[in-house]
This record gives sequence, structure tokens and C-alpha cells, in this order.
Amino acid sequence: MKIIGTNEEEKEKQKNKKLLIGVGVSIAILFIISIILLVVIIMLQQQAFKLNIDGKSVSQFSEDTFVFENDKMYVNIRKFATLVGYQVYNGGYKEYSEGTDQCYVQNSNEVASLALDSNKIYKTSTGDVNDYQYFNMEEPVKKINDDLYIVAEGMCVACNVAMSYNSETNTVTVYTLPYLVQYYSSQILDADIAEDFENQKALRYNRIIVSNVNTSETRLSKDQIRYGVSDLEGKEIIGKKYTNIEFIESTNEFLVTTEENKVGIIRANGETKVAPQYDELKQIDKDLNLYLATSGNKKGVLENNGKILIYLEYDEIGVDISQFPNNDIKNPYVLLGNCIPVKQNEKWGLFDIRGNLILPIEYTGFGSNAKNVKDTVANNLLVIPEINGIVVYQENKEQRTAYYGIVNSEGETLVPLALDAAYFVVSGGHNTYSMTNNGTTYDIIDYVQRYVYNVNTTNNNSTTNTTT
Repeated sequence: MKIIGTNEEEKEKQKNKKLLIGVGVSIAILFIISIILLVVIIMLQQQAFKLNIDGKSVSQFSEDTFVFENDKMYVNIRKFATLVGYQVYNGGYKEYSEGTDQCYVQNSNEVASLALDSNKIYKTSTGDVNDYQYFNMEEPVKKINDDLYIVAEGMCVACNVAMSYNSETNTVTVYTLPYLVQYYSSQILDADIAEDFENQKALRYNRIIVSNVNTSETRLSKDQIRYGVSDLEGKEIIGKKYTNIEFIESTNEFLVTTEENKVGIIRANGETKVAPQYDELKQIDKDLNLYLATSGNKKGVLENNGKILIYLEYDEIGVDISQFPNNDIKNPYVLLGNCIPVKQNEKWGLFDIRGNLILPIEYTGFGSNAKNVKDTVANNLLVIPEINGIVVYQENKEQRTAYYGIVNSEGETLVPLALDAAYFVVSGGHNTYSMTNNGTTYDIIDYVQRYVYNVNTTNNNSTTNTTT
């Protein structure tokens, strides 16, 4: 017997079954697509450039902060320094110019100065422009889209950071010095880096200053505290037997002070470079490996191996470059790459870098003061790089007279001691060097070219228009 409606019900069931299968297939397809999209998103995220600073991802930074060229990573000085807490300024430090071919980055402790096409970084203490170190980079400062860039290792020096790049994850990882100090202070029991900025910088070179304070079972008085150096894994490099240790970043060495209050230098591998026998030691030129040594009240200069270059017989060595802020002098101890100023019995002279006396010790001083010059924008003058010149000064107190002269970097006279003034003016980025004698003003470079020798000008920032 035929039941009415059976075929219709079967058809409805088949229809619903097909619909369920279609929905299931659609859901499966959507699931597969979502997985594919998720994988693509993850891959894109992995390929996207990322920046981590002190363990935190940085989402807001300019895309051109890092530029890759010829397998090297260049870093935008201004943009990166701002990210790690440094201030950035155009021009040279203490020069108060706005030239975009120079800049300096600064924190509360030090200043790092850089210039276009130079591979040197000059670092000075914010409290003393004569406290000077410099560092060489593999590549010079370059301009990219009108901004100054340096290679990553140079940026690490300038801003005291540790930086690495992982090409697989396309990630730059940065650790600032405060972060490293906090981390290793908690990891290494005998660490002693909480306050001294110079010693903190040793962390970037896998070294840490340690003391016997935190490992002693008894409370130590100040005169019982001793210092040493270990690596960041805790291996002893320098034993805890010194009353003071100072890190010298530019040479990766340590200045150590003994219980007898004598100072020496120990390399980062623990080898003694200069035996502790001086009251003070300070590096004055990295390339020449020269050190200022003090014993008693007398100063001299040592070579890299501790050999005496200039005997410890002088009251002062080097000049105060804070008196010549716009003269672009980086090293107060070695002028024009060859001359070492020395003072003895209130008189000044010059040694060369080979230890020869090239200018007798009979001058009142070096450099001129422009305060009496009528030109209100005149600058004090010490060196004239275009002619390898140094301004000398002689005063006769009995006759109440004072005159300036100019010698070259070999101690030879370029202009006799007869000048009433010597100074320079900066205009449009160019330096004009002038001197006055008996009321008449002359251009210094023009004078030397005409009457002394033909100058091979090495600096295009000079002008040679006579102002008589």
C-alpha cells in the first residue's frame, strides 16, 4: 500500500543533509583560510622590522632610524639618541653654532661629538672639556636624506648602549647603560658600579668593577674597602687589592691605585701595562699611546710601554681649551698632532711627540684673548690649522707690554712677537684669521703666504682677503 508523503519527506531529508554537508565544507574552508591568514600574518610580523629597548618592544619609531647599505647597518644619530634618553644638538660642543655637518649627543655625565666624513667620536665630561677621549669607527659619519648616520658600533660608543641585530627575526635589540647596571648589580654579588659612570661603562666590554664589601662577613670601614675586576660570568681578572679602580674606555684598560697611593695601568686581560709608581696617570692621546704622569707636583709624559718621553719636571702639561671654545680644539695636550705644551717656572714652551724641545720654555703662554678687539664677534685664537700655526704670547711686566706671535708645529717662527692682537671671526661658516700691528689689521694666512711660504691650505673654511 502506498503511503502518501513519503517521497516528499525523503527529499526533504536529502536536501537538509546536503545543506549540512555544504555548511560543514564552508566552515572547513573558512577554518583553513583563517589558518593560512594567521600564518601569513605571523610571517609578515616576523619579517617586519622590530626594535626592542631594555626588554620592551618599541612601537613608535621612525622607519629611517636604521638604514641598511652594503651589509652594514647605519643608525640615525638624532632619532636613535632621542630613543635612549640622550639630547641631540647641531654644531660642535661649546661652539654654539647650528651647522648640520656636526652634532653632539649629551646626557648628564658626558658629551659625544661627531662630524660628517669623520670616523672619530670625541667624548668629554660635561664638567670638564679638557677631560677628553676619542674613538675610531670603521666607517665615517655619513649623510642620508640630510640626516647624519653612523655605523651601529659607533652608536654604541656615543650613547653607551649594547646593540645587536638578528637578521632572522629582523629585530634590533638595545640595552641602555642604566638597564645593564641594574641587571648586573642584582646578578653579581660583589658588583660595585652603582654610582660611578665611567666604571659602569666597563659593562659594555664584558668587565665589571667588584669590591670586598658585599662578600665580607664583617662591616668594613672606608679604608678597608678594596676593588678588583671580573668578567660578567664572575671570573676574576684583577684581584680585590686596590684602593681605587677607574675604567679607561678609550683603551679598555683600568687605572689602579695601590695602598701606597701609587697609580698604574692594568689591561682588560689582567696584564700590567704601567707599574703603579705614579701619583696620577691619564691618557692624553690614543693614537700615540701617550700618558700624562704626575709625581709629587711635577708632570711628564710616558709612552705606551711606560718609558718616559718627557721627564717629570714640569708644573703643567697641556692648555686650557675652555678659553678657546670656537677654535675646534679636541686635544688640549697635543696641538696640531705634534706639539705638547709644557709649563715650568711660570714659562711655557713646546715639545714634539718624539720628546724633543722645539720651542724654548720662555713664553708667558699660548693663545690670544680677543676681549680688547674692536670687532665684537672676534674669537680667542690658539691654533690656525691652515698654516699649522700656534699663537704664542709674551709679556714684559716691567715695561708693561705684551705681544703675540705665531709659530708652526715644528716651533719655527711664522710671525714674530710684535702683534697687538690675533683673533678670528666666523661668518657664513668660514673662518677669517686676523692680526693687528700698530693699528693696522692683516689677514694672517695672506701674510704667511706672501712673506713666509706658500701655504697649502687644508681647510676650505678659511678666507684670505686682506683687511688692511
